[in-house]
Amino acid sequence: MKKIGIAVTDPTDWTGVALYNAVRGCGMQPVQFSFSSATSDIPSGKMYASRVDLTALDAIVVRDLGPATQNDAALRFDILCQLKELGVRIINPPEAIARAANKHVSSYLFQRNGINTPGTVVTSDPDEALDALSSFGRAVVKPVFGYKGIGVECVKNNDSGTRRLKELLEKNGMIYLQEFIPNPGRDIRVFVVDKKVVGSIYRIAPAGGWINNLSQGGCAKLCTLTNEQKRLGLMAAQVIGTVYAGVDIIEGDRDYVIEINGTPSGKGIFEACGVDVTLEIAQYLLS
Repeated sequence: MKKIGIAVTDPTDWTGVALYNAVRGCGMQPVQFSFSSATSDIPSGKMYASRVDLTALDAIVVRDLGPATQNDAALRFDILCQLKELGVRIINPPEAIARAANKHVSSYLFQRNGINTPGTVVTSDPDEALDALSSFGRAVVKPVFGYKGIGVECVKNNDSGTRRLKELLEKNGMIYLQEFIPNPGRDIRVFVVDKKVVGSIYRIAPAGGWINNLSQGGCAKLCTLTNEQKRLGLMAAQVIGTVYAGVDIIEGDRDYVIEINGTPSGKGIFEACGVDVTLEIAQYLLS
């Protein structure tokens, strides 16, 4: 029987629990653990987390690596890479998780591979940042390694906007600015598993808001994709190298890929559409 590790931070996380049940339902043995206690024992060549021997697993599905300092994060990625070298299947591959988590890298790869993405500038230079804001007129400022819509701000090319831009640049040392795309007050999350679109939802911003993330009060509704939106979702996942992903698309004068999540939650699409993406992941692990 295959032993499948499921890396979570919160053992009650909806997606983590659904993965556990899906893996078990497919006749495999799920093993839940947290990378917060990751240990590499050099003499034995063993790697552990939550007392689980990670080298004894057939595969690991990374739902969440957990909050970490720079050194902690480096250790966790090193362990994932070492496990991959030892033949443990890592879903998503560590290099894909890293690309998806880094908005600068993912934006660069989208643009380089011909995927529609908003104008984006990443810089440590105040003059370059102000020039970009002037060009965009209105920009979304995001943490390069952010998640769940935390720390996302919208700034306009006016006195208060330029002041805020300078404050953020001074605080963080660099800034990621993405052109604000006028939209219907929603974005689209496309779920891709094993080179197939398995479902999609609209994420609709709460009244008076503009951030669509469900964790920020947005709501999910069924979305029927156009062929172009399917194409963009599949291309984005392929370029980043993910087995499963949530690709975020904004509808403007045309469709734009704004981000990709390499460890997406499946709760929103299940509640809105009854689609359980974790079953698709479990089926992939059987192959």
